[in-house]
Amino acid sequence: MFQIFKSDSILPTLLLVAIWLISLFYVQQWGLAPFPWEIKNYLLGQKLNQGFLIYEDISDNTAPLAALFYQIVQWFSIPVHWNIYISSIIVIYQSYIFQQTIQRFELMPQIGYLPFLMYAIIFHLSLEFLAPGPALVGLTFLLLAWREIIYQQRTLQVNDRVILIGIYMAIASLFYLSYSLFFVWALLSLLFYSGITLRQIVLMFVGFLMVFSLNILFFSINGNLPFMIQVFKRSAFQFQVPEQLEVTQIAGVFAPALFIGIWGFWLVLRSRRIRSNAQKGQQTNLIWLITAIFATLTVPSLIRINLLFFLPALAYFGLNIFHLSSNSILKEVALWLLIGGTWYNVQVELKNKDRERIPAPTLTLKNQRLMVLGPQIEEYLGNQMVGPFVNWDLAKPLFSNLDQYKNVVLLHEYFEKDAPDYIYDAENNIKKLSVYLPNLKREYRQISPNLYQKNP
Repeated sequence: MFQIFKSDSILPTLLLVAIWLISLFYVQQWGLAPFPWEIKNYLLGQKLNQGFLIYEDISDNTAPLAALFYQIVQWFSIPVHWNIYISSIIVIYQSYIFQQTIQRFELMPQIGYLPFLMYAIIFHLSLEFLAPGPALVGLTFLLLAWREIIYQQRTLQVNDRVILIGIYMAIASLFYLSYSLFFVWALLSLLFYSGITLRQIVLMFVGFLMVFSLNILFFSINGNLPFMIQVFKRSAFQFQVPEQLEVTQIAGVFAPALFIGIWGFWLVLRSRRIRSNAQKGQQTNLIWLITAIFATLTVPSLIRINLLFFLPALAYFGLNIFHLSSNSILKEVALWLLIGGTWYNVQVELKNKDRERIPAPTLTLKNQRLMVLGPQIEEYLGNQMVGPFVNWDLAKPLFSNLDQYKNVVLLHEYFEKDAPDYIYDAENNIKKLSVYLPNLKREYRQISPNLYQKNP
């Protein structure tokens, strides 16, 4: 397989993409339930298209451009089980950027279309990567920034295109806030390995701040800026130290990429065959990895999809096996180990699908206007979501602090604006809220444990 993709012919890559798309159709037939965060983003897009405002009406810490992305997806009425195709289109485009950057700037000559293959395989280490999370979509713009950095590092003559790096970094950050830390990576990569001037550094900052300023201006015009600040004050950049169990589970999934990446990095340390421009690329990649470690402490939750920003750097280091090693057998072994590790990870996830994916709904309701006051987001499957409580972790304080007048007023507005026909309340919030909103007692009756129906 190594020899096939090492050639300069694009036909093997086109065949790979064709097999890839056919395989997606096969995977879709498995009928796997979506992940909880996948359903949350699906519902978020629906509510935004119904006229609710992110942050003001919907208390959720999804970044602005990610929320817009899910709104567009739902505007086209794309069902959730088509997420696998959306994600694959994104990964194919990212693989193309990865391939073209390495090929165009001769970072690793004479390895053909192996970068495309390596990137594609690594981004199938988990079935969770087959759903378009904010980290995956935003990664596209990180890769575009990386391509521009490599372009600027090819000579000591840096030009004013560095403003694009700032723009790409800002867009990536507005998809996934943890990516804002990678601005430090971009700045250090240019300071250490290019002839960037103070004026051009300012241009980078201008590009970055310009995009953020437009975002702030937009939310200021519609009066939503204070709500956005309030949401992210409570939920963004809360530094968390991962527990041992979390580290073990994530390392198990990323193990094939880690093995290939460490192996490739070890070869870099021992080799003297790397050109000057390629050395800059390797060192830039190392700074990416160091930045990614710090970014891990800021992610919303330690799940696989939120940590995939490690994968491009590991794929890049792994390519050194095919560039620097002279043993063709080892190259084949490395490739098949990566493929075998990917297959093993998928089998493990399929065994654990009941634990990791959304459970089957317990309610018998179908096609009803339903509000769920709790984390049981699966109850919305087959029903129409009513109300703005997409992210229960952020909505729950409204019900636990009913002694605050503003919370009661806000909840009253929610029920008036979008009154449900059924309310599923597994945490007894309705009884507490009825003390402050007596109309709820008159408008809804309890028909079963935790389920209320609107009176005719």
